[in-house]
Amino acid sequence: METLNKDIKHAWRMFRENKLFTATAVAALTLGIGVNIAIFSVVNAVLLKPVPFPDPDTLVQVVNANNGVAGGPASSPAKYMHWRAQTDVLESVAAARNQSLNYGQGELLESIAAGQVSAEYFDVLRPPLVMGRWFTPAEDLPNAGYTVILSYNFWTQRLNSDPDVLGKSITLSGNPYTVVGVVAREFDVRDISPPPEIWVPFQLDPNTVDQGHFFTNVARLKPGVSLEQAQAKLLASSSAFRDRFGLAAMDETEGFTAITLQESLVSEARPALLVALGAVGFVLLIACANVANLLLIRATGRRRELAVRVALGAGRWRIMRQLLTESLMLSLAGGALGLVAGYVGMRALLTVNTADLPRLGDAGSLLGMDWRVVLFTVALSIATGIVFGLIPALVASRADLNAVMKDSSSRSGSGFRQNKTRSALVLVEVGLSVVLLVGAALLIRTSLALSTVNPGYTTENVLVMYTSLSGPRYQKAEAVAQTARLTLERVRQIPGVEAASMTCCVPLQGGYGLPFNIVGRTNEGRFTGGGSIHLLGRWRSRCRWLGAARLCAANACQEGG
Repeated sequence: METLNKDIKHAWRMFRENKLFTATAVAALTLGIGVNIAIFSVVNAVLLKPVPFPDPDTLVQVVNANNGVAGGPASSPAKYMHWRAQTDVLESVAAARNQSLNYGQGELLESIAAGQVSAEYFDVLRPPLVMGRWFTPAEDLPNAGYTVILSYNFWTQRLNSDPDVLGKSITLSGNPYTVVGVVAREFDVRDISPPPEIWVPFQLDPNTVDQGHFFTNVARLKPGVSLEQAQAKLLASSSAFRDRFGLAAMDETEGFTAITLQESLVSEARPALLVALGAVGFVLLIACANVANLLLIRATGRRRELAVRVALGAGRWRIMRQLLTESLMLSLAGGALGLVAGYVGMRALLTVNTADLPRLGDAGSLLGMDWRVVLFTVALSIATGIVFGLIPALVASRADLNAVMKDSSSRSGSGFRQNKTRSALVLVEVGLSVVLLVGAALLIRTSLALSTVNPGYTTENVLVMYTSLSGPRYQKAEAVAQTARLTLERVRQIPGVEAASMTCCVPLQGGYGLPFNIVGRTNEGRFTGGGSIHLLGRWRSRCRWLGAARLCAANACQEGG
């Protein structure tokens, strides 16, 4: 430790005497390490952090599979009831979807985010309660009445933390909902969905035969059951589901399986993040080559100093240790500055655009700095210091003492033969830079090409408004159609509006997979909305393909369709 302390003090004096060199080296390392920390902080938040619920390793999603390949987590009421029956491997299965409800009375209404969930939802995710209870199985049956569980924010901000809120009613979409519980502040579902302000029971019929896919699920494995066992059991149960509902519900190539909840959330984002991590690794290697060249040039100017130290008895390892100490100090300084710059820079970028990455929250609010990021920074700084400091240390420590002492000149040659190491580092820098530039150019060209693709419809000057039509009034299609007509009439009268229309789903932005009937055709086989856009009602047989979405024009709205 005494020797190490001397090495650190000597390195500090050298850095103070060579401020320009120190600033240049630290700046290069801050850039190289900082971009790696920025990307790793996103990788950590998206891929590495477990979902914020108790026993996250036992949380799964039951998904549809085709020829054994897991598909999406879309669930139908009939499938959900079938999965609930697989009690050999699943402790509980919950259904959930996001919707909007109108809060308030009269004309002072506000649309709030609501989670429509089955009674098992809170058994699966196990959130803490401030007061009250969860939904009971009886409250989750059809026509069981109106009950609601409040989020902590809703309770504190809208109801002023009313301690006597249990048993009181709040008006949602014209109906009186009785408050039965308040969830604690710690329950954070931003990882898996937009955070609801309230939760209401799903009230699915246990004897349903509905094959419409309009919600997702989350399940918890039974204690001692592995994911592989659950997958085998669910796959085996597919035949029983097919026997009950026939090929109209699921053909012979389809089945069920399970994947971890975390895998379901991040599977699509993993390839892009790993590619980004590899790209910024190249940036760090370029920075290492830059600093290594700086150290080689500096070592050339210190040849006589190192020769004198050797003459006084310093061994080769002692010289290498001094030089590696200097490089590690530079690297740790760059790592500390890179940690701050990378984290702050990434938070600033995410406030502009999160690139649709999951688990980052609104404007990157879930991006944090935890022990993984700090440990990554320390490990990366040490590895970087060794990488760029080892070659200069090796070159400087094996200098010929006699040749150095006889040479009164401080010049250093610049030819390839005299500076093979420096020339090799320059070649590495240029090669890595070309790889990054070519990759960036290809990405830019692809982005420009995608932006010029004609989607088949005009997007200029098109505005979208979302609304929620819920409650007993809208249980019949006639009321929905009447509201649609009145709304469109008023919107079309607004100055500047050329045309207005209503639809269930915005093109290419997702939708519902619901069965439908074709007028004049029997219900042989299965007719299910596919792709990204699905319209309900009576359908014309003429369809056209637009990208990955099938657009079919509806010519009439059919009640119950």
